[in-house]
Amino acid sequence: MSIYKYWQQLTTLWQKAAFLWGAFFILFNAYCFFWRHLIAGGQYQFIDSQIFWLKEWGALCTLNIVLVAFVDLKARINSNLFVFVIMCAVTICSLVMLRIFVDYSFYGYAIAASFIQLLPKYLIACCLVLALWRVCSMSLLSKAKNDKPEKGLSEYIEINHKGVIKRLSPESILFIKAAGNYVEIQTLTECFLKRDTIKNIQAHLPCNEFKQVHRSYLVNLAHIEDFNLHKANATLQMKLGFSIPVSKTFKPALANVLSEPSVFVTE
Repeated sequence: MSIYKYWQQLTTLWQKAAFLWGAFFILFNAYCFFWRHLIAGGQYQFIDSQIFWLKEWGALCTLNIVLVAFVDLKARINSNLFVFVIMCAVTICSLVMLRIFVDYSFYGYAIAASFIQLLPKYLIACCLVLALWRVCSMSLLSKAKNDKPEKGLSEYIEINHKGVIKRLSPESILFIKAAGNYVEIQTLTECFLKRDTIKNIQAHLPCNEFKQVHRSYLVNLAHIEDFNLHKANATLQMKLGFSIPVSKTFKPALANVLSEPSVFVTE
């Protein structure tokens, strides 16, 4: 149970890979001691076991690290699949040759035959490493998306009005108008200026309550008193007598919203 909790605390895939290789190293030595010392009746030699581990599994560990680095590199530079496959092939072939020359006394009698013999082993290992890395990456990505707080649904919009911080509730806002590098926020009582963009503010407001009707206007549906979308210059009549233009781009979506019952208030 404690090992599982420790595993969950590992935040990066590099940490998880290091943990797995460390666990495998410990299990390998435990196996060597159990097999040689207790079963075979021989003498367990720590140094010999580590040399064998490096020769047999060191290349695979290196392959793991290199392939993971290649996967990260591909994600960063958006290289095409062909380049990525070539890089993997060169890496695998290089590591097979490294394995042969590390244990040249055993494999050196026939380099070509040894290469053909070892290639499937590292090719399968490559596929397994990439598959495991892909699964882990998707798992962490999914977790990150789930843990990421949702944008929008702010309880208020904070502004600096004449040196005083004010918090405006979305319900009190009639509409928001773009004004250069600022936006004008018209409420039921007065108008406020905030350095922001329509797009950014819209991302923090309830999408079912606020709709963009023009490149420069974002309106609160609850404060629409009347509308006319038939004429070329379509408009919305808001509370307090404000008239908001509706552009052709946003007219179809707005018409669909206004066709739903109880979308806006009329008095």
